[in-house]
Amino acid sequence: MAVLSVRFNHKMFLLIGLVCTCLAALGFFLAPTFLLLLVPNIGVGAGIAMVTAMAYSIIGDIYPLEKRGRAIGVIVSATTLAYVIGAPTIDLIADWGGWRLVMIALSLPVTLISLGLAAMVIPNKLDYQPQEKKEPFSLGFKLAFSNRSTIAALAVTMLMISESGIGFYAVSFFREQFSMTIDGGAVFTIVGSSLAAVGGVVSGLLINRVGRKRLGTIAGVVAGLLTVSFMFIPTYELSYGLGIARFWFSTMTLTAGGSLVIEQLPKFRSTMMSLNTAFMNLGILLASLTAAMVLNFQAIGLALGSLGILGAVVWISLVKEPVNTK
Repeated sequence: MAVLSVRFNHKMFLLIGLVCTCLAALGFFLAPTFLLLLVPNIGVGAGIAMVTAMAYSIIGDIYPLEKRGRAIGVIVSATTLAYVIGAPTIDLIADWGGWRLVMIALSLPVTLISLGLAAMVIPNKLDYQPQEKKEPFSLGFKLAFSNRSTIAALAVTMLMISESGIGFYAVSFFREQFSMTIDGGAVFTIVGSSLAAVGGVVSGLLINRVGRKRLGTIAGVVAGLLTVSFMFIPTYELSYGLGIARFWFSTMTLTAGGSLVIEQLPKFRSTMMSLNTAFMNLGILLASLTAAMVLNFQAIGLALGSLGILGAVVWISLVKEPVNTK
């Protein structure tokens, strides 16, 4: 995808990604066996990767530099808000008609609506004209991996996503450490995700005033420190509060990070954002492997929080902030 998107229209790849997601929803609904149920996962993975990378690339195509931060903040917030709305909705539908009904009654319609909106609203002719770009397919990769700033930006993406992986273990920690109920865990996740959605919008508004690099560094350090500390706090209320606050700063870091990565190679934004999506997945893998190797929740928090702080150090030391990008 990173290679093809250099020559072909970003909107087209976004629509193809949504079509893959639609087909995956149908595949999940129709799969008669567990083995065949695994096949649609290919469509889900391809669809999410294409939609994520192309959404950021299209922002670079359409919006000027001073407006891109706000647009990325909206995307990050919408992703988080989708979980806030989607999780309880999925639970209700699954309780009523089973998991297959979720695919045909929620996943497929929502993706079809997204497909229609993308087809109608996104301009067909973007500022980026791939047919006029005759550079070799490999040039984007060569530039990405030969520039210290771009390599560092991708590495920071991986480290930020690894830090945010603490969210997968927070509820289990509270249930084991403080006997939190299942309903209490659901409330924690929904409140934290809602706060994260607001944080994404706020960070998008602050980017031009504070700067991508400074905002991401501050938010990254705070998020890392909160991740390290909240699992060591002996009192439930304080630990809970710090865990909730972490959502806000983690999302601010992701917004600032996306805004900075998208500006690293302006002529090869789609290549850069495709690589960024791959490094996001590497971050999830790194968080999973780290959690599997340590002995307890406190060690997980210490390890993942340290990765987030390391990301902030790499960010401030090696990543360049754009000055003027078309």
